[in-house]
Amino acid sequence: MHRILEKGNVNWGKALAATLAATLAVGGAALAAAESAVTAATDKIKDLTCTLRVVKTDFNELGKISKDFSRSYYFKRMDITYQFPNKTRLQTKAVGMSGTLIFNGNTRYYKLPIRSETKDLTGQPGQKQSLLQLGVFSKDFLALDYEPVFVKKEGKLEVFRLNQRNTDNKSYEMVWVNPTTHIIEKRLSYNGESKLRMETRYKEAREIRPGIFLPTRIEVYNQFGKLGGIQNLEEIKVNQGVDEKLFETK
Repeated sequence: MHRILEKGNVNWGKALAATLAATLAVGGAALAAAESAVTAATDKIKDLTCTLRVVKTDFNELGKISKDFSRSYYFKRMDITYQFPNKTRLQTKAVGMSGTLIFNGNTRYYKLPIRSETKDLTGQPGQKQSLLQLGVFSKDFLALDYEPVFVKKEGKLEVFRLNQRNTDNKSYEMVWVNPTTHIIEKRLSYNGESKLRMETRYKEAREIRPGIFLPTRIEVYNQFGKLGGIQNLEEIKVNQGVDEKLFETK
């Protein structure tokens, strides 16, 4: 089916394969749906560095999503480093101060000039940052944090509901995935009461390396369909190697 990848005590290939096997009892249609998630997802991105730059903001409309979310747009430039599986580092500067935020497995670590904190995010997959936020339908976060449930095909796109794993949190994502590029072209985020919180559109895909695509424009709309912000993905480098030490959480 696909290459088995092992790291530590977790077998990423088996985690996805188990999702397939579990559907055998409910018939061929469900099996085909689970297989669709596996083939639509990618594990070709082993590491990534890029810059996320804010190019447009409407804080009034962003604030309708949440005040905390709108504050993230105060940071006009964010340097991002990713390493498979599911490790992300965000670094930024604002008002002369730098900040670092690291996600490594179930651990979140942040460091500011006057404070640092390490937190266990076990049972809180929705609090993590991964390739999901960059619009890439990646096998690592599907195996670890989100269970993909095939909903339908819509033209060339495949639609999945992403339910959070290992938690009572009922918030979920609906994603429209291009199975050729593995890009999530549209993402709807719902709260635990199935009320729409926001919509994210991932646009202007580029083939960075053969068979590896990333969007270069991210548009965020609030629950009323109003544009709140636009970010560009720049200075993208894929599979050139990154230092493991960048993801240390202490």
